[in-house]
Amino acid sequence: MQNHKKDDRITVDTITPENTVRTHTQKGSGNAGEDPFCVYDHKRHAVGSKLINDDGPDSVCSKDGAWKNVQK
Repeated sequence: MQNHKKDDRITVDTITPENTVRTHTQKGSGNAGEDPFCVYDHKRHAVGSKLINDDGPDSVCSKDGAWKNVQK
């Protein structure tokens, strides 16, 4: 089981349909105890993370902690 501390480090990521996660640390990282984040596949991702879909619209993690659809 993973360590689910509230203050885990979170990063801006791009998640592809193959569930490959590319981390973009140059855009910044944060602390899950202080900064908003979204959850995908039981993992925390910082605001600005992108979820790429083959069969539908892509999604971006918003400041309210929800994945929002974006136009391609």
